[in-house]
Amino acid sequence: MCGIIGVCQNNSKIKIGKIVFDALSRLEYRGYDSVGIATITENGILLEKDAGKIGDVGKKLKFEQIEGNTAIGHSRWATHGPPSQKNSHPHSSMSDRVVIVHNGIIENYLELRERYTGKGYVFKSQTDTEIIPHFLEEELKNGKNMEQAILQLTSEIKGTYALVITHTDEPDKIYALRKDNPLVLGISNDGNYCASDIPAFLPYTKEVIIMKDQELAILEPHRYTIKKLPSLTVIDRKPHTVTWTPEAAQKGGFPHYMLKEIHEQQKVLSFQLATQNDIFGKIAEMVNDAEKVILVAAGTAYYASLNAYHTFPEYGKKVTIPAIAAEWDTVKPLVDDNTLILAVSQSGETLDTMKAIKDARERNAKVASIVNVTGSSLTTISDEVAYIHAGPEIGVAATKTYSAQSYAVWRVAHALANINGTLDKNEMKLFSRTINEVPQIVQKTVTAAEAQARDLAGWFKNKHSAFYLGRGVSHITALEGALKMKEISYIHAEAYPAGESKHGPIALIQPDYPVVFSIPDDRHRNKMIGSVQEMKARGATTIGIVDEYDNEMKSILDHAFEIPTGYGKFLTPITYNIPQQLLAYYTSVSVGANPDMPRNLAKSVTVE
Repeated sequence: MCGIIGVCQNNSKIKIGKIVFDALSRLEYRGYDSVGIATITENGILLEKDAGKIGDVGKKLKFEQIEGNTAIGHSRWATHGPPSQKNSHPHSSMSDRVVIVHNGIIENYLELRERYTGKGYVFKSQTDTEIIPHFLEEELKNGKNMEQAILQLTSEIKGTYALVITHTDEPDKIYALRKDNPLVLGISNDGNYCASDIPAFLPYTKEVIIMKDQELAILEPHRYTIKKLPSLTVIDRKPHTVTWTPEAAQKGGFPHYMLKEIHEQQKVLSFQLATQNDIFGKIAEMVNDAEKVILVAAGTAYYASLNAYHTFPEYGKKVTIPAIAAEWDTVKPLVDDNTLILAVSQSGETLDTMKAIKDARERNAKVASIVNVTGSSLTTISDEVAYIHAGPEIGVAATKTYSAQSYAVWRVAHALANINGTLDKNEMKLFSRTINEVPQIVQKTVTAAEAQARDLAGWFKNKHSAFYLGRGVSHITALEGALKMKEISYIHAEAYPAGESKHGPIALIQPDYPVVFSIPDDRHRNKMIGSVQEMKARGATTIGIVDEYDNEMKSILDHAFEIPTGYGKFLTPITYNIPQQLLAYYTSVSVGANPDMPRNLAKSVTVE
């Protein structure tokens, strides 16, 4: 959460304000309720910031006209204090000598604020962040240099941070440090960059360094230095080249990133299928060797992890326990050196997940992770890593990363079934065929379902609540479908196992109430007929996602999305989810919302 950019350049042909403004626009998915830029000039610090969307504020304050060689910028997702001009970042010290941007939470800021108020410092904002420039200024006044001041800061503040600092005494330097929040460096001949995510500087360099916890980077126009905190030992780390293109992080002619990313799923799954095929067997061996498996993830990644909950016991006879990362305390007494943790994360930086995995490490558990971002924090503390290769996902509501994460989990399950021989020859053949053909099935489904989803959204937009139902592994599909509808369309939607709906939720059904069913042609299909009839008998409007040849089910439903036949047993949380993604997207557009930037949400949650 929150977008950060820092730029050190030397006489670039592009104005630094435009570089920072464009970078923050590319990071808008991380926070967009306020924005600001601070530039070091001959006359000191030029600070421009305000509450509002990045594009609106940037135009009003003429960000693109700002000149200079050193600048930092920030787009905020509000935590301490509402969105306002005063609470916007960057924040400066009283003398305007030090200016900083921050992502994270300073837990002891009230205590520090009281201390510095007693020293005569005046606080302009309600944020926890503003304590940092005052702290650094005080240390500089006491004779320390910036590195020494930062050491003192990190010894006293408690919490999490990605912190970028510049000050007037060293106008060509940026100091960047991190603890539990992501920071990446971009290295080029024309200047150096730091940011909270790679797309920020991708048009200017593909040479990237992923910073690790308790590291300090010192950027200058023509060099960079990385030091370990608190020893200040220099670390020799070379950049690696990312394969993304700047265009991959742009809309590519689609009206929204989310729709573009829905359409990219076939390409993403095909690329994953063509790469790192050995890693899934290695993780399957880790599952076999473990006494139990605990799944750790948050949000959509948690739903993707549930594919293991439904497959590892069946194909590996393995106790598998799902755990929402924020509720780690519930399962941590079970963790020991016979435990495998399977962590799933898009960013590899989600704070709740990282804290859980670090604790599991202390308990000697093995860790396998399924991650999108190469070199992210989670990958550095995992025994094995399967990369989903989804590329940059800008839309806050995950679509292609959910499918790619689920695909990776099913590929581990496929390897597990191979190792253990838990399926007969024909079923294993079907499983293998589905693994290989699901990218094409996803593309066919996107093409077939899009117009129908767009039309149905015109009806759905007027509803205030909906149920999503499925049985067995299709409960995952229901969970993910309901999440997408509520987070981007603001229509209340809840998912239940279909058999549980009659134990309370059915009391809410009234005429024309939407109920969305996931009904693959699997062992639960016949029971789903009863579930649909229960809802129809009470006046619900029933929407089903079904096998294209399931004419009986289509005759019962009011609306039916069709999935190519023959793929009803394996990987259905991917294929049967596609119409739900499209329905949520077009409903969001129909209600006049921005599906890329749902209110109150941001991507890569780095606060607890």
